[in-house]
Amino acid sequence: MTIEERLARLEAESEIRRLKARYLNACDAKQADTVRACFTLDAVIDFEGMGVFNVDQLVGIFTEIAVNSPITDSHHGHNGEIEVLDADTAKAVWNLGFTTYDPRTGQFRALSMFYHDEYRRTEDGWRISKTKSLARSALEGTAIEGKLSANWLLPTA
Repeated sequence: MTIEERLARLEAESEIRRLKARYLNACDAKQADTVRACFTLDAVIDFEGMGVFNVDQLVGIFTEIAVNSPITDSHHGHNGEIEVLDADTAKAVWNLGFTTYDPRTGQFRALSMFYHDEYRRTEDGWRISKTKSLARSALEGTAIEGKLSANWLLPTA
C-alpha cells in the first residue's frame, strides 16, 4: 500500500468518526435536518425493537418522539471499529451508551447497544448508507418525587 493510499484510508476513517459524532450530537440537540444529512437518500435504518425505516420515516419518528417533546437524550458512541473497504465504501461497529428521560412522567431508560453501520462516499462526503442497532442491555424505570424505581432488562437473544 502506498503512502497516498494509507493517507486516504486514514482521512476516510477520520471523516467517518466525525460523521458519527455529528449524527449522535444532532440527535441530542434535536436537529432533524442535521440527522437527515448524515444519511444517503437510499439509506436503510434498522433499529431493533422499533423497525426498519428509510430516512424520511426516521426523521418523522425522530421529530415526533424527540424534537416535539421535552424528552432529553444522551448518545455516547465509542469503541468505533472502522474498516475502509475501498475509496467509496466502509463499514464500522460502534458501541452506544444511550440514556433518555421524560420529565413529564419521570420515565428513564439507559441502553447499551451496538451499531453496525455501512458508509458510502457521496459528492457531499461520507454518509451512512445502512445502520442496524442491536440491543445489549437496558435499565428502565421512573424517578418521581425523590423515589427511584428501575428494572434491569437483558436481551432475550
